[in-house]
Amino acid sequence: MIRPCGCCLALAASLGCYTYVPATLDVVPVGAKVRALISTAAELRLRDSLGLDLRALNGTLVERDDARLLFEVRTASGSRTFGGQPLYQRIALPPADVLRVDVRQVNRLRTGVLVAGLAGAAALIVAGAIGVLRPGTPDQGGGGPPELRRPW
Repeated sequence: MIRPCGCCLALAASLGCYTYVPATLDVVPVGAKVRALISTAAELRLRDSLGLDLRALNGTLVERDDARLLFEVRTASGSRTFGGQPLYQRIALPPADVLRVDVRQVNRLRTGVLVAGLAGAAALIVAGAIGVLRPGTPDQGGGGPPELRRPW
C-alpha cells in the first residue's frame, strides 16, 4: 500500500507545474526545454520541406552556434503496436528566424500545492484502508433478542 502511494507522489513531482519564462537566445543554455516562436518564412520552409505545420517549436535546444540553432522537437508518436514511442525531429534554424524564445521552468508554488494535495489524498486513502477513520465497529449482538431464543 505504501509503495503505490510513493509511486503516485513521485509521478506528481516529476510532472510538476511548469511555466514559460521569456528569455533571450544568448542566455538560453544548451539542453534547456524551450518554446520558440519562429518567423513566417521559417514556418513555410518547415511545412514545405518536412511537412510540419509549426508556428512555435516546443522542444529542447540541442546545439547553438553563430549560424544556426538546433532544436529537438517531438513531431509524432509511433504505432501503438510497437509501444507508441514518441518520434523526434531535429530542426536547424538560423537565429534570425527565431522571433522569441521562452524557457520552461518549474513553478514551485503550483507544484508544491499539487504534491501537498496528492499527499493529503493518499493519506486519506491509507487511513481509510487501515480503519483509522472508523474508530469502532458496532456490537453485532449475541444472535438476536432473548425472547426469540428457545431454551432447549
